[in-house]
Amino acid sequence: MSDREFSSRLRRRTVSGEVVAAAIMMVLALPLTVVGLLQAAPEPLSYGQFTWIISLLVLLHVTGFFCTRRPITAFVGGSVLMLLLAFTIVPGIGSAALLPSSVAYLLLLWRLASSQNRRHSLGALITGLLGVGLITAASAVQTAFSDRMTLLFETVSLVAAVLAAWALGALARQSRLAEYRRAQESMQHAVSEERARISRDLHDVVSHSLTVMIAQAEAARIVTESSASRNSPEADAAFERVAETGREAMRGLRSMIHTLGDPDASPLTPVSGVDAIAGLVEHANSAEHTIELTVQGTPRRLAPDADLAAFRVVQEAVTNAIRHVRPPTQIDVSLDWQEAETVVTVGDDGGQGPLRRAADSHGTGLIGLVERVRRAGGDLDIRKGHGWRVRATLPVEESS
Repeated sequence: MSDREFSSRLRRRTVSGEVVAAAIMMVLALPLTVVGLLQAAPEPLSYGQFTWIISLLVLLHVTGFFCTRRPITAFVGGSVLMLLLAFTIVPGIGSAALLPSSVAYLLLLWRLASSQNRRHSLGALITGLLGVGLITAASAVQTAFSDRMTLLFETVSLVAAVLAAWALGALARQSRLAEYRRAQESMQHAVSEERARISRDLHDVVSHSLTVMIAQAEAARIVTESSASRNSPEADAAFERVAETGREAMRGLRSMIHTLGDPDASPLTPVSGVDAIAGLVEHANSAEHTIELTVQGTPRRLAPDADLAAFRVVQEAVTNAIRHVRPPTQIDVSLDWQEAETVVTVGDDGGQGPLRRAADSHGTGLIGLVERVRRAGGDLDIRKGHGWRVRATLPVEESS
C-alpha cells in the first residue's frame, strides 16, 4: 500500500463522521437559533434582520459539509461568516455569533486543527481566539459594559470552546499520524519478510541452474580430454572459463542473498512455479470450496522470478479466499498465456454462508505479493466487488 493510498483511506474513513456531525449540528442547533431569535429579543425582529441572520447561519452550517475535502476554504468562509455575525447585534442577545448555530464553526476549527500542516493548525487557533475577542467586544459595546460578569462568562466560555475544539483536532492529528506510522512499519516489515523469502527462492532457483552449468562444463571438459581434441588447449581453457564463471556467479549469489536477508533464517526448500499450480488447486479443493483451473493459450517460458511469482499469487489468493470468504465458495483460477505476457487471475464469488473471520485478519501477504510481482517486472491488481479478484500480469521470457 502506497502513502497516497493510505492517506486516501484515512480521508474516506473520516468523511462520514464529519458529514454526520455537520448534519446533527444543523438539525439540533438551527431550530434552537430560530426559537432564540423569536423569543429572546424584547421586540420582534424585522423580516430583513431575521432573514439576514438566518441566511448567515445556514451558510455557516453548510460549510461544515465541505470541510473534509476543502478544509482551508471552508474555514476561511466560516471565519468570514462569523465576522459578519459578530458585528450583527440582536437586541436582548448581543452578538449574533452567540446564537446556538455558531457551534458549527467549532467543527471547521477542529478539522483544520487536525490537519497535518502545523501552520494551518496554529493559524486556526489564533483565528478562533481573535474571533472570541471580536464577539466579546461587540457584546460589550451593545451592553455598554453594564454587565461585566456576563461578559466575563461569555469570554471564558468561548475561549474554552475554541481551545477544546483545537485540542481535539490536534489529538486526532496525532492519532492518525501514529496509525500511519504503524501501517508504514507493518508494510516495511512485510516487504522485508518478502525480500528474505525471495532471497531463499532465488537461492533455490538460480543456485540449482548454476550448479548444473558447472557440472555440465566440467563434464564436457572430461569428454574432450578423452576425444581427439584432448590436445587442444583452447577448448580446455574455454570450458574452464565457463566453470569459473559459474563459480564466480555462485559466490556473487551468496553475497547477494546475505545482503537481502539471512539465508539461514529458515530452511531452504525447493520452490514451485506455474507447473505446480494445478497440484495446488487440486489439493485445495474441499466440500466447502470448489476451485477450478482454466488455461488459455500456449504455455511459454517464464523467468524464474516470474514463474515463482505466478505460483505465489495463486497460493496467496486461494489461501485468502479459503480463510476469509463465506463458504460455500466458488474460486476460479485462470492462466492466460499471451505473446509477451501471462495473466494470472484468481477470483471468488463472495461465498454464500455466514462470514468466517480468521484469527489474524490483518495479514500482510498481499503487500508481499505486490513487492514480489513488481520485482519480477509485472503488475498486480486487487479489486473487491461481490467477491475478491487478484490479477497479476507477468512478462514472458524471450526466446534465445
